[in-house]
Amino acid sequence: MAAAKDILNFGVIQRKSNTDSVTPHKLAVVLLIREFCVLKAKARTDQLLKYEDGSFFSVEPQHRRDFCMLVLKLIQCPDLELSELRGILSSGEYALLTAHIQNFEKKLLEAHQRGVASILDLIQSLGRLMVEPSHMAPPIVHKSSVIGLYIRRIMVLFDKLSFSQVVGIYQAFKLYYERSVFKQPVAADTAEESEKAESDMEFSLCVNEKVSVSEDASRQMSGQELPSLSVHKSGSMHPERVCWSRRQAELFIAQQASLMQTNEMAALSPPELQERIRELLQANPEYAEAHYLSYLNCLRVKEFCGAIDSLFHCFDRNSLSLDNKGNNQEEKSRAFRYAALNLAVLHAQFGHKKEALCALKEAIMTAHKANDSVCLQHALAWLYKLSDENKEILIERSISKSSDLNLSYLTSLGIQSFAQYAGVKGGKPALVFDLLMKSDVLNCQHSMIDLMTNGYAQKAALWCLCGKTEMSTLSSQLLLHLNTANPTQGVQSYNGEGTCQAICNVANILMEQGEFHFATVLLLNARERFPHEPVSHAWMFSEQILNFTKALHHGKWQEAEQAVARLAAINKWESQLRRAELFVAMGDYPGAAAYVHDILDYFRHRSEAESVCPSLRVRALILAAELQSCCGSSTSAPAGSISLLTALALAQLHYLDYLAALVALHLANLQLQMGLPSQALKLIDQSLLLILSHGGSYDQGRALLLFAKCKVAAVTGQPDEVRKKALTEAIHILNKVKISFEKTESYSRVKDVLYLEALLYNEIGCVSERKRCALEFRQLDEQYPTKITTLLTHL
Repeated sequence: MAAAKDILNFGVIQRKSNTDSVTPHKLAVVLLIREFCVLKAKARTDQLLKYEDGSFFSVEPQHRRDFCMLVLKLIQCPDLELSELRGILSSGEYALLTAHIQNFEKKLLEAHQRGVASILDLIQSLGRLMVEPSHMAPPIVHKSSVIGLYIRRIMVLFDKLSFSQVVGIYQAFKLYYERSVFKQPVAADTAEESEKAESDMEFSLCVNEKVSVSEDASRQMSGQELPSLSVHKSGSMHPERVCWSRRQAELFIAQQASLMQTNEMAALSPPELQERIRELLQANPEYAEAHYLSYLNCLRVKEFCGAIDSLFHCFDRNSLSLDNKGNNQEEKSRAFRYAALNLAVLHAQFGHKKEALCALKEAIMTAHKANDSVCLQHALAWLYKLSDENKEILIERSISKSSDLNLSYLTSLGIQSFAQYAGVKGGKPALVFDLLMKSDVLNCQHSMIDLMTNGYAQKAALWCLCGKTEMSTLSSQLLLHLNTANPTQGVQSYNGEGTCQAICNVANILMEQGEFHFATVLLLNARERFPHEPVSHAWMFSEQILNFTKALHHGKWQEAEQAVARLAAINKWESQLRRAELFVAMGDYPGAAAYVHDILDYFRHRSEAESVCPSLRVRALILAAELQSCCGSSTSAPAGSISLLTALALAQLHYLDYLAALVALHLANLQLQMGLPSQALKLIDQSLLLILSHGGSYDQGRALLLFAKCKVAAVTGQPDEVRKKALTEAIHILNKVKISFEKTESYSRVKDVLYLEALLYNEIGCVSERKRCALEFRQLDEQYPTKITTLLTHL
């Protein structure tokens, strides 16, 4: 489950919001708006617009569109310094009229020089922008538009100010302008003016009573002083904190929380986001949601101390707000049970299963007492995720009850979880896909994009488990070509866990086909798009498998060992199996046997209730049989066959068709070693089509090589013409085998093929072809020296 679904539902949250106020940044924004409206009004009356050099220009639709996007950004973001605003205007990100920017700069300078009168004139001119110039023409700014609402709010806030507060705002604006022009600390002779301006500005932020201009003016004329307030003592003209309003804070938190789950690459980086949260909390110290966003940010980098500290702060601030409001006991109880649920989610994210179950038990107990069915269903969803016992029953109950309560997300999530459980436990693929189709219907009906993409990823995983790699690739490609934009939620393109899994799945299949370069490019793309845990584990796993495969084929044992060591941090048992494969390639059979036995012992001691993927056990049994075949003589072949027959039964039980076909090929290889090539050919005929349809280039090469060896062995003692025809067919097959091994850069196996081809050419009397094979073998052996004493007996 994604962290975004870790519901922050502590009851009615009473926020201690900051009072909106007029700031220099807001004055600069409305000044920018007014200057654009002036140009627009001139263009509406067919007046020719001229630059200072006499050239003409017009207000194009692109200018209007980019200006509106810029203003929307300036309204939503916290207050900026004027230098930052100028940087945005000159960055080229927005197509703005040069005359617009020039007029804006002139008016800024004019406002700085004219004093309070310029501020009063600016506010007075804003009202005329929303007045219809005639009955035939609409106003320049509609009063119900985003810009219109913003202007009206500024006007209302300004009307509530006293004359002294207006003076304070002008002094703050003056410093705001000078900071951008001079960019230097306040001089000693202007320090007092700076402190007074900032004091007046802080005064305007907190005064709620309206004092008439005449009364305040008389106070100033009589020599009365304004209240003395705290000032900045740093000696710098920059304020100590960014001015965040409640609306800005709510929007920022909602945007970042959504981006972290839907498109993490577009979200702020963890250090930058944490700095913005710190600024937000300075302006809104009792804002519980800011602490919760900090908790989600800590989860991205797996920082347990920061995550639990932020979550506890969130609980404390929420409880304090409920106490201050005097809410009833039911609302407080609701806050406590959701706090326990979130604490369970935190421990689950860090793998603390015991602690997570304890917190989950508390959430369930409090939810039972309050008869909170919604909280119970969320707790049940985490319970079947964390539990091994009675998992099937828990998932069924969750689906049934969530459907009754119209909890569509939990219903679809439960169906997907049950499909995954059934797929691992040997459920019929047709029934599993039928379950996923029901989930797809719910996801489409309720526009649940994250579950929609997860559904495609699960289909790809199920096809891959069954060995149908072409269908797996198709499901992944459908996901990657899916239009996941959701304008209603502001999601341009969904980039969640399902998307990462699809990219890695395509990369894995390209790797199996020998397209190492394209696989590397895809994994680099996944690295850029999904830099943080736990989603990053998918591409990390695929990256190490790619490194291991390349190093193993090239015979670079040290690099393969390093890849296996890095893989252990992500998947211990896959790392163990790959290490055993490495030892087999190195000829260290006792070492390989030790790792294989560890894996088999692990599965032997797992209970039937635990969901363990059976494909790893089947692969371990295949490797165990190969070790038994390599270590002993022909008399040990039956022992190897026992392991293979166990693997075959397990693969067929769980519908692992591709692994069953590989087991059949290993059995055929044993039969070939026992001198039964005809029986081996029958087994190969049953499995070869599946291997060639869905297997990688390396597996295809191994299967065809075994097929060629069996064809040659089957014509032993036959007439010369029959044998020569069979040998010629085998040579054609070996040419295809060589292409497959060359594609995967498995040069040791290429040398095996060349060696075998040379023997066959020699037997049919093709001396020139034999010499060509010998030359190629020598050239490859000089570049990639390896031992070939036992490889021809391997599959």
